[in-house]
Amino acid sequence: MKNLIAALGLVDWEAQFVSGLGHPMFGLQVQRRCVDGVDIRAAIQVSDCQAVLVSDATPRINQDLIAELADKNIKLIAITSDVDHWQDLGASHCIELDSNNPLSALKQISELMSDEPQPVEPESVPKGLLIAVAGFGGACGRTMAVKEIGWQLSKLGSKTCLVDADTYGPSLDQELGFEPNQNGLLELCRSIERKNVSVQTHFDLLPEVSENLSLVAGLPRISRWTDLRVSTLRELWRKSRETFDVVVADVGAVLELDHSLMHETSLPRRHAASLTALEAAAVTFICARADNVGITRLVRGYLEFHELFANSEVHVLLWGVVNDAQSKDVRAAVSRHTGIESIFETSYDFEITRKALQHGSFVSKLDSKNVIAKEFEAIATMLSKKLEQQNKTPLQLKPKRRLLKRAA
Repeated sequence: MKNLIAALGLVDWEAQFVSGLGHPMFGLQVQRRCVDGVDIRAAIQVSDCQAVLVSDATPRINQDLIAELADKNIKLIAITSDVDHWQDLGASHCIELDSNNPLSALKQISELMSDEPQPVEPESVPKGLLIAVAGFGGACGRTMAVKEIGWQLSKLGSKTCLVDADTYGPSLDQELGFEPNQNGLLELCRSIERKNVSVQTHFDLLPEVSENLSLVAGLPRISRWTDLRVSTLRELWRKSRETFDVVVADVGAVLELDHSLMHETSLPRRHAASLTALEAAAVTFICARADNVGITRLVRGYLEFHELFANSEVHVLLWGVVNDAQSKDVRAAVSRHTGIESIFETSYDFEITRKALQHGSFVSKLDSKNVIAKEFEAIATMLSKKLEQQNKTPLQLKPKRRLLKRAA
C-alpha cells in the first residue's frame, strides 16, 4: 500500500478523484489532503508518504518545495494541462489532464506508483575549492583579501572566480573598475531558478578580470536581496565549483543566524548568501583588524557563531600589524580565546592600497615585491597545495545536506 498526499486545489473533480484513489485495485491510500504548498511542506514533516499529487489549481507550489520533495525521495505528480510549466519548475512526473474525464488520470497515477523505486545515485562532490572570506563588525580588509587571494591563485594557474555575496554593501566590481550591469549574482540565480540550459553560458560570459580570473558581481541594488533563495544559492555554489578550480566568495561582514532557514527555505533571507556560502566552503578566512576593537569583535563573533564554520578549515587574517611585539600579542590573544592556530597577518600600506583602488587593480599586480603581495602569495601557495591534495583523493560522494542550526 503506497501513501499519498493529495493537494489538488479548488477543482470540481477533487472529491471524486480522491475517492477513486482509495479503490483497492490501485493499492493506494490518501494519507492527507492539503490545500496548498505550505500545507504540503508541513505534512511531509510528519507523514510517511511516497508521492504528492498536485494540479494547476494548487497554490503556492514553487521550485524550493519541489527540490525539498526530491531530497526526501517523494514524487511530485502534477495533473496538468500545461506540462511545460511544471517541467520548468522541476517536476519530472506530469500527467496531462483530460478535462472531459479527469478520472482517467487514476490509472496513470497507479502505474507511476507501482514502479519499483530507483536507487538515488549520489552526486559526486565538485572538485573546485570554495573559499569564504568573512568577518564580524566590519571585517577590515575583507574585500581586499578576496581580490589578492584570487589574483595570486590565478597566477599559479588555477581557474579562479571571485564572487561578491555581500548583501549589505557589495563593492567588488566597483573596486575592480567594472560596470554594475555585468553578469552577476542575481542573473546567475535567475538562470538556475528557471533551470535554464544557459547557466553554463552565463559562467562562460562572466567578465574576465585577467587570465584565469573571472568575476561574479554583487547585487545591483542591495534591496534585491529578496530575489535570492536558499535552494538556488546552494545550487549556485555547487555549479561554480564544477566550473572553476577555486571560488573565492566575499560573504560580507554582518553574520547572523537566521533560524527560519531551518524550515522556510522557500522564503528569501537577508543572510542566505552568506550562510549558504559558509555551509559549502572548504576553507574560511576570518578577517579582523589587529587592535583591541578588531580582536574583541573577532573573538565574540567566533564564539557566538562558531558552528557556522564547523565544516570548513578556519584561518584568521589580521590587518595592520606594525611590529613583532604586536604580532606576538594579537596572535596569542586570538589563539587563546578562539582555539584557532592558523593565523596570517599583513601590514597596512596606505599608498599602495590607494593606488590599487584608483587603478581598479591589485596590490600584487602593481608591486609584486610589496610585503602585502608576498603575504598573499604565501596564502595562495598554501591554498594551491590544498587544492592539489583534494584533487588527488578518490572521488567523494555528496554528503547529506545539513541545515544550519543555532550555535550553542
